[in-house]
Amino acid sequence: MGIHFNHKSKAGDRKMQKELKLKMKAEERKKKREEQERLKQEDEMKKLEELTRPDKPPTK
Repeated sequence: MGIHFNHKSKAGDRKMQKELKLKMKAEERKKKREEQERLKQEDEMKKLEELTRPDKPPTK
């Protein structure tokens, strides 16, 4: 017995592990992208709020 018997028998397990790892990375990237978009939108809304606020005098 040697490494050859174990290597081939565990190919499916390795493939599933690799797919899981790729899926987790994709989810992490998606989450990060959504967070950045949310922060960007909040910042934009904050700027608009400051520009359109009638009770606050404009500062230069």
